[in-house]
Amino acid sequence: MQIGSFGAITRITNIVPKREDLLKVAAAGPLAGFSLGFVLFLLGFILPPSNGIGIVVDASVFHESFLLGGLAKLLLGDVLKEGTPISVNPLLIWGWAGLLINAINSIPAGELDGGRISFAIWGRKASARFTGFCIVLLGLSSLFSDVAFYWVALIFFLQRGPIAPLAEEITDPEEKYVGLGILVLLLGLLVCLPYPFPFTDEVISSF
Repeated sequence: MQIGSFGAITRITNIVPKREDLLKVAAAGPLAGFSLGFVLFLLGFILPPSNGIGIVVDASVFHESFLLGGLAKLLLGDVLKEGTPISVNPLLIWGWAGLLINAINSIPAGELDGGRISFAIWGRKASARFTGFCIVLLGLSSLFSDVAFYWVALIFFLQRGPIAPLAEEITDPEEKYVGLGILVLLLGLLVCLPYPFPFTDEVISSF
């Protein structure tokens, strides 16, 4: 089922043999999405706007993501100044949107891909604790963000789980697949966390 521009609700209907298989399936989508998002995001910096103007954004927008703010600082350097408008290629915005969607889908809760990854790596009990913690955290965040409210409602009513039983849930996944799963969770966290550091010591005054 399509939910606006926020991706789709997916359910696994067949019985998954073991946790490693679930981990492979759950990590594949976000890894592909993150890869494409990063490519578009970087191209947005490298390619000039097609019409010479592009999309004008304030430098402060890059504070909304730790990872993307860090990349922007690395690529733009001193050009990235507080309070300064920057013209970017629309590909940057599309890449950012894709990264954000995949980051939200990587939240370790319920039947989101992140929830399936946490279950595959740490087991059913730990996954249930992650889900409860994330719902509480999103619930608190929803007091300040409409997007957080949307996602806590989505997870609570449609994606809360539990994840369907696997044929065998005891055997741990191989370490290389565990590493990929943790990478997905870490990327999602870094995309969602704000960038707390000033881009420059100089603040551009509007007066």
